[in-house]
This record gives sequence, C-alpha cells and structure tokens, in this order.
Amino acid sequence: MALSLDNSWHYEGGLWQDPDLARVRKSPLHYRPRPFSPELCEQPLLGVLRGPRRVGKTVSLKLLVAQLIEERGWDGRTISYLTFDTVRTLAQAEEILREAVHGRALRLLIVDEVTALSGWQRVIKKLRDDGTLARPCVLLTGSSSHDLKAGSERLAGRRGAVPLPDQILLPMPYPAFLEQIGRAGIAVEPREAIRAYLEAGGFPFRVERYVESMRGTGRYEPAEDLQVFDDVIFYELTRRRLDRSIALEVLGRLSSISTSAVSYEGFAKAITASRDTARKYLDVLGDAFLLATISSYDTGRGRVAPKKNRKFLWIDPALGYLAPWLRQGEAARAEWLVGAALLRQFEARLWEGLSSPRNVFTWKSKAGNEVDYLVVDRSRRLLFPVEVKHQRAIADWDFQVMERAFGKGLLVTPEVDRERPRSRAVTLERFLRETDKLVG
Repeated sequence: MALSLDNSWHYEGGLWQDPDLARVRKSPLHYRPRPFSPELCEQPLLGVLRGPRRVGKTVSLKLLVAQLIEERGWDGRTISYLTFDTVRTLAQAEEILREAVHGRALRLLIVDEVTALSGWQRVIKKLRDDGTLARPCVLLTGSSSHDLKAGSERLAGRRGAVPLPDQILLPMPYPAFLEQIGRAGIAVEPREAIRAYLEAGGFPFRVERYVESMRGTGRYEPAEDLQVFDDVIFYELTRRRLDRSIALEVLGRLSSISTSAVSYEGFAKAITASRDTARKYLDVLGDAFLLATISSYDTGRGRVAPKKNRKFLWIDPALGYLAPWLRQGEAARAEWLVGAALLRQFEARLWEGLSSPRNVFTWKSKAGNEVDYLVVDRSRRLLFPVEVKHQRAIADWDFQVMERAFGKGLLVTPEVDRERPRSRAVTLERFLRETDKLVG
C-alpha cells in the first residue's frame, strides 16, 4: 500500500497531532486561507484547489478538516486524506481510492497533489460514475494546470451544483502580509512594510521566516530559503521530462530581459533552444502558477495581438531572489507585484494557469509608446491602463501615453500620491491595498 488511511483525526484527541496541523499551532503566523467553506462540504462537490507548491494548499484543507470537526461536530472518521505524490499508475490510484471509501460512511475525501498523476481525471470519472465517489464531497489539490488542457472535459457534469468548483491559492497578498506581521507584533511603517513584502513575498514559509528574523535579530535576509524555490521549479520541469540545462538557460534569459517585453523568437535567440522549445518551458512555469506570460493587446481589433511582444512576470516578488544570477532589483520586483495584483483581482479564470491570461495584457502603440499593463473586461466595457514608475519624482509627461491613448490611467510609484483630471498616481503600498477600487 502506497498510502496510509490512518489520519490522526480518526482517533480521539488526535486531530492536532497531524504533522501539518501541529506546525500550524507552533507557527508565529495565524494565516487561515479558506478556499472552500464548510457549507460546500455538505454536498457531493468535486472541487479542485490549485496553486504553486509550498503555498499552503494542504494546510488550508487540513484546517478545513479541523473546522468541520471542532465547529461543525463532524465525526473525524468520516473524513479521509490521501496524497498522490507517490502514486505511479492509474490502477494503483483506483485501488487506493476504493479502499478509502470501502466500509466507511465517508463525508469528505481529500486527495492531495492529484495532478502529480497523469490521467487522474479518468479514475475520478470512473469512480463518480459507478457510485464509489458519488456521495462524499471530494476535494483535490494540484500544483499544475497542465491537466486542464489535457482532459478536464472528462469531468463535465460531475462537479456538483457549485458555480466555481475550481479554486486557486496563491502566495498571500500584501493586505494579508500586513495582517500577519501585525498579529505577530511586528510594527512597521507603510514604506518599510512594502519593502519587507518586496523582499519576503507571500509564500507562508517566507513570511514565517521574516517574522522570526524580526523577532530575533531584527534583520531579514531575503536570499535565505531559496533552495525551496529551486525544488519547486525543477519539480515541475522534471515531472514534464524537460531538460535541466535548458531550464537554467530559460531562467537566465528571464533574468536578462527583466521586465522588458520580447517575442518568443527574441527570447529564444539568446539560448540554445528553438522558439517552440523555449515556449514549452515558459508554459510549464505558467502551468505551475509561478510565471505569468502577459500578451500584447490589439485595441483596434479588440483581441490579443499574437505577433507582438510579451512580458513575463513572477507571481511572487521573492522569486526574484531565486539564484545569484537571477536576482532582480526592487523596480523589477515592484512591476511584477503590480501585475500579479491585477491578475489576482481581474483574471476571471486564474485557476487555468498563468500562460495566457485573458484579462490582463501589456500594450504598445504603432508609434512605439508602451503601457505596462492593460486591464480588459469586455463584460464591463473596461479598458484601463496601469503604468509602473519606480522613481521618486514624476512629471506630467509620465501620464501622457495613458491619457492620450485611453483618456485615463493609473500610475504606480514608490512615494507619489497625486490626482489629475483624467488620471492619478498612487503609491505601490496603496495600490496593493486598494487595487479593486483604483482600477476601473
């Protein structure tokens, strides 16, 4: 047997003996993301929680288990947790899932890292159709969206009566970061807080280390714990059987272009790989919810401009410290942060991955004028430009491209907060707290 069904909460008093929940109790953080509510678990939902590795998907669902037992009075023996991390065949997966259900009045089944097994949808579909998994709520987690492209249609009509059965968990946003360090007793001014977030990012293990460092020496070293990110990135590349040496070239190329827009052809010219090969590696990083590929938008035709250049941004600023040869300055990390905040707020199907967002673009005019980000929402007739100027002073001409092309816009700066008749400038710190109010 590859997996154990001996979940700690199956035994009286054993709930908080689970290793993940025990770490939660010891952590200086009180971070409790809730992608699925307890109410949803009362029905035969088939939900999938996606997001990058080490972002806290497993912990969030185990905290849901604790909530169901302690607050809703569920019998812990009606909840089972499995992981597909070590499962290699569909037959093995089917056997394990059948055993998990057999002879149990199961109400909730959690299967962690289900996307580690290629073709997992076939097993789930079979067991939903034959009644094995028809009654319990089934929650799955995955660190890749690649399987969506490969066969999500297999589960059509089997997800339950829920509008959004797929959810995504990304590194904690800036407001959550502020809340966590505040609860931990770390008092910082807004300017210091945004600098800390640019260095630590939102992965919970990084925020925890930041809090511990500030409580201890009062200094935080952002280059620590980078091996974790290395493992996260190369886990996905290895799983897709891609070459590590080419991956290192791709990462180096991302470092060299920083926040500049480039075509796939231009990206590949500087590495020993073809355009299609380079794109494959970039798509893997997008499928893993780590790197977003921001396409150009053709305002004249109202669609993506496939032949124009693209921007690449890491979903979390801490990824800018990945390795000595990849580290990016504060300006680049600030621009990524703005793009990531726009994706969180306006990308309607973010759980599909970051390879081809549908609502956040970059823009360049025929005359060569550029805007960093363009938010597009056809349902709201929204076409809103956002430009990042990581400089202390700004002038009227910094607004001209946005105002001439779109009649409005938002300029994000380190320190300036200024209103204009048709546009405005705001600080990065304020932008991250009020993204939904400032754009639109």
